Amino acid sequence: MDNNENKNKFKKILKFLRHQNKLSQKSLGAAIGYGYTAISNYESGRNEPSINDLIKLADFFNVSVDFLIGHKCNINNETKYLIEIEAVKINNIMDKAKEKINVELNNIKE
Repeated sequence: MDNNENKNKFKKILKFLRHQNKLSQKSLGAAIGYGYTAISNYESGRNEPSINDLIKLADFFNVSVDFLIGHKCNINNETKYLIEIEAVKINNIMDKAKEKINVELNNIKE
């Protein structure tokens, strides 16, 4: 795996964890002692976190550093987050399907 693949995994996982915890970039940055631009730069791939920052983020989200960088997952919180990723995808599909059904039902009523 090359460095770009690692960077892409990290930024996607960080953004997912932040969204799952309903945090803005600003609030996450404040929680770990940084400004929102640090989080924005991590999520865009402009900057990479130091080892200390990876540890802070992993501790904050209660996941391993391995999970955070997309290296390995063990059967704990990491599995929970992977399941939640799939659940979010499924919920989005279901919401779109419900919207289409409601539109069709409204068209039938008219």
